[in-house]
Amino acid sequence: MILSKPDHIKIYGHRGARGNLPENTLESFKFLFENNISAYETDILISKDLIPLIFHDFRLNPSITKTNDGEWIIGDIKIFDQTFEELLNLDISAVNKTSKYGKRFLEQKKLSNQKIPKLSELLELTSKNLSNNLVINLEIKSTPIEENLTPNPNEMVKLIMDEVNKFELFDKIIFSSFDWRILNEIKVSYPKTSRAYLTSEKKGKIYDKSPWLNFMPLYDSDVNELPRLIKTLGGKAWHPKHIDINKDVVGISHEVGLPVNVWTVNEEFEMLKMIDYGVDGIITDYPLRLKELCERKNIKWY
Repeated sequence: MILSKPDHIKIYGHRGARGNLPENTLESFKFLFENNISAYETDILISKDLIPLIFHDFRLNPSITKTNDGEWIIGDIKIFDQTFEELLNLDISAVNKTSKYGKRFLEQKKLSNQKIPKLSELLELTSKNLSNNLVINLEIKSTPIEENLTPNPNEMVKLIMDEVNKFELFDKIIFSSFDWRILNEIKVSYPKTSRAYLTSEKKGKIYDKSPWLNFMPLYDSDVNELPRLIKTLGGKAWHPKHIDINKDVVGISHEVGLPVNVWTVNEEFEMLKMIDYGVDGIITDYPLRLKELCERKNIKWY
């Protein structure tokens, strides 16, 4: 798995290609492969009957989820309260462009008959689209501040690893999470597994002995401390929010041998800023926009 290449930008499709097609659908990931985008970031949750699946929010998002009758869902419905068969009664073929969420993705095309996929379905699709530059960034959704949204970290990691081990993709996968308890569980139980540490300073998750950081001590809340901390934990990459970083902290991360992949970068001026900062990879809802920008500006990408 190649996480960094000198003078190149790695392009990661976010939730498939959320800006172009409905997020976290199999068609959205097919779109990446058809356009020679060899890396993606996606999200893993667990159903009530303990099946790993692809969905971002702990609760069904009413802006992207319809009933089979074609009505946008209403109410607070936890993924972990639904069996996979119950989730198959829902449709995620389009975004509601009249919603606050949907207004962010007015260019997104509508599909038909798209269901929440199992993790195994995505890995099977990926197995048919292997390449030397393939990187599968699986974000495990978990939270240390609210209960009954997922299994405990130990059980959740085991369920996911049991599924992953059915496919010959292990050397192409890097696991990430905002909940560093998950990453610690992977480190202990599966020490050879690559891990990327997600951070978001602006959301108030980074502070001394934060539960999000698995209660790790921080001597300074400055973002500059994070690359060194992640390196000491055995991380293979740092995944910060793009607005949290600067050129200096990218340099610090590189000094300790830690690639930097930023999320979620959608506007051209932001993409160019991140490239100027020297990041290794960009996670974006618009991977073709970034690809075309790189080609127009003679920036190497892979």
